[in-house]
Amino acid sequence: MITYKIKIFFFSALISLYACQQKTLVTNISETHIIVNENKVDSTIYNTISPYKKLQDEKMKTVIARSEDAFLKADVESTLGNFFCDAVLFETKKLLGADSALVDIAVFNKGGLRNALPKGNITVGNVFELMPFDNELVILKLSGSQVKDMLNKIAEKGGIPIGGMTLVINKTMASNVIIKGKSFDETKDYWIVTSDYLANGGDNYTFFKNAKERKVMNALLRDVIINYCKDITQQGKTLKPTLDGRIQLSK
Repeated sequence: MITYKIKIFFFSALISLYACQQKTLVTNISETHIIVNENKVDSTIYNTISPYKKLQDEKMKTVIARSEDAFLKADVESTLGNFFCDAVLFETKKLLGADSALVDIAVFNKGGLRNALPKGNITVGNVFELMPFDNELVILKLSGSQVKDMLNKIAEKGGIPIGGMTLVINKTMASNVIIKGKSFDETKDYWIVTSDYLANGGDNYTFFKNAKERKVMNALLRDVIINYCKDITQQGKTLKPTLDGRIQLSK
C-alpha cells in the first residue's frame, strides 16, 4: 500500500517590532507528518460505477473504421487536417439534404485536433482523443470581403485544416484561391462550415463573429467524425491518408 504524506512545517518565531528597521528572526523550526490518504477504495462507490465504466470502456473499444496508414498533424497541410475537413464536409451535406450544395468550404484550427489517428483499426475512443471537446457544427454565411480576411488569416498562420478549396500562401497573403472548382470571387457570398469555437471568434477569427447568417446544426463534431467512419466502413472502404496540395507555399 502506498501512503501519501504531506510535510507540514510549523514555524515559531520571535518577532521584534520595536523599530521599522528591526529584522524578523526565525529561532526554531519543527515538523510533523500527517497521513491524509491511505489509498483505500470505497467499495460502495466502486460497485455503483463499475457497470457504467464497463459499458463505456466497451463503447470506446468499438472499431468503426480501418485506415491504411496513420493520420498525422503537420505544418501547412496535413493528412489529419485533410481527413477531418473532408469528413465534416461529407457529413454536413448529408445533414443538409436537399440543401447540400449550400456549403462551400470547411475551415478548422490545428489546435482543435488533439491527437493523431492510428494505422489499422480506428475506434470510438480514437475519435474522442482526436476531438475531446464538445464542439458543435456551425455553418456561416460570409461576404466575399470576410472570406478574403479569412484566407489571409489562413496564410498568416502558415496553413490550417481546410476543405473544399485550394490556395497558395505568398508570405502572409493568400493567392490563386479556388473554391469548389472556381476562382474566388470577392463579390460573392460563401458558406463556411466550422466549429462553434471558431464561429464565436476563437483564435482571433473575428470575421466569423460578424457572419451574415449563422446556422447551428445541433451536431457534435466528434459525432460527425464517428458517423463518417461508419459510413465509409458500410461502403466497404478503408480510410486512406492523402496530401493533395490544397495548401501550397509560394516558391
